[in-house]
Amino acid sequence: MKIFLSYPSAERTIADRLALALEAEGHEVFFDRSDLAAGEAFHQRLREAIQSADAMVFLVTPAAVAPGSYTLAELDIARGRWRRPAGHILPVLVAPTPMASLPPYLSAVTLLQPRGEPVAATVAAVARLDGRGGAGRLRMTMVAVLVLVLLGAIALATMQLMQRRAVEAAMRRDQLAAAQAIQLCNDGSHEPALRQLTELAAHQPPAPAVAALREDCAMRWLREMRATSSDSVKRSFGEQVAVAQPVLLQGLATAQGVRAADLRAHIGWGEHLRSREGTGSADPVLHWQRALADDAGNVYAHAMWGNTLLPGRLAEARQHFDKAVASGRDREFVRRLQFGGALGGNNEAVAYAVVVADEMRRGGEALSSAQRARLWNYAFSSRLLEADARNALFAALPPPALRATFEWLFPAAELREKTNVMGRFDLATFQANAGDRDAARAGFESLERYLRAERQGGRLLEQTQRALADLR
Repeated sequence: MKIFLSYPSAERTIADRLALALEAEGHEVFFDRSDLAAGEAFHQRLREAIQSADAMVFLVTPAAVAPGSYTLAELDIARGRWRRPAGHILPVLVAPTPMASLPPYLSAVTLLQPRGEPVAATVAAVARLDGRGGAGRLRMTMVAVLVLVLLGAIALATMQLMQRRAVEAAMRRDQLAAAQAIQLCNDGSHEPALRQLTELAAHQPPAPAVAALREDCAMRWLREMRATSSDSVKRSFGEQVAVAQPVLLQGLATAQGVRAADLRAHIGWGEHLRSREGTGSADPVLHWQRALADDAGNVYAHAMWGNTLLPGRLAEARQHFDKAVASGRDREFVRRLQFGGALGGNNEAVAYAVVVADEMRRGGEALSSAQRARLWNYAFSSRLLEADARNALFAALPPPALRATFEWLFPAAELREKTNVMGRFDLATFQANAGDRDAARAGFESLERYLRAERQGGRLLEQTQRALADLR
């Protein structure tokens, strides 16, 4: 289901978490106005996003319903999309707000007032709205449920009727608690989920499935870990790693093969996060080397090691990333670490990020709007005015592949917008590099006329004129 997430800027953190949780359910979410590239018709893109959506989730706060707020403008567009809000608009109360301040269109549907975790409650409400539920998490929950039932069945066969009923009741409680914990972890509330799974793992008889889910949640936390700071809470990497890492060490005592390699790789990543704050004392590379001894193609050991080698040791990093991609596991995580390590680095590292985008284009992989925006800012945009940056890109990919990847990232309609001057310059630059001199010349000439008419000089006009001189 396509979902438009409307929220005031002060609620960006919960909006990020909610978007990730909804995407994990298989939904397509538009929520970040900053994803709009330079030169786009801002209001038109928002209108198109709402027009193509199946539903809108509206985070209700005093700022969201304040007169003149952008969220109310988005709600007004939604009203034109759906005359009746029922079944399409889901208002979620995330901060105390007078009910009298809600616009009538919003008041016409039931306001969701979460009693517990707002992200989990909202995901569940969207599932009811969609009528299909969370297939990904349901599968994971059913695996845990099935294993627990099978373990209990052996004991139930030898017990009296009253004992059997008592065990069944306890198992139902554990299954429900495990399902809730899995949902919390998937929604980004890793630490509460880990506490709940730890309590379940201590129950007797022991439940191996819950222990494995506990380790999975700890590893996910490490992959998604961020240092946090607010007026009331400040959690460093070191503080969070200190909670998650013992779970992995405990699991490592009995793990073998790929499972042991996964655990070792994440232990190394925890040490790497600590080192970024100057608190780590162990060398993460030793853990990744041990992981690769257990599983030579381990996706996490290679991707994490490769990330730490960027941008300075690009050749070594590429070898690790190639092996991580070849493993066929968790490709989305690998791409995230490739972009994270390369974008913002030197010219060669940034060019490598474009090579990664080319691989994704050829492989039919999806690119997130955030990744697309970062590629524009770091690899293209005004960066192509620098000769060294251009030459690094030209050396990284064959001219036809470079042009095709650029046009895949940024469709022609966007690039030919008159006001998108850098997009027009970049497109003509790649056309010239690919040997399409007529198209490049026409693009540069059109851009030169526009810049002169708008009295825009500077480096862009200078580079445009230089490119034209080279084509004549």
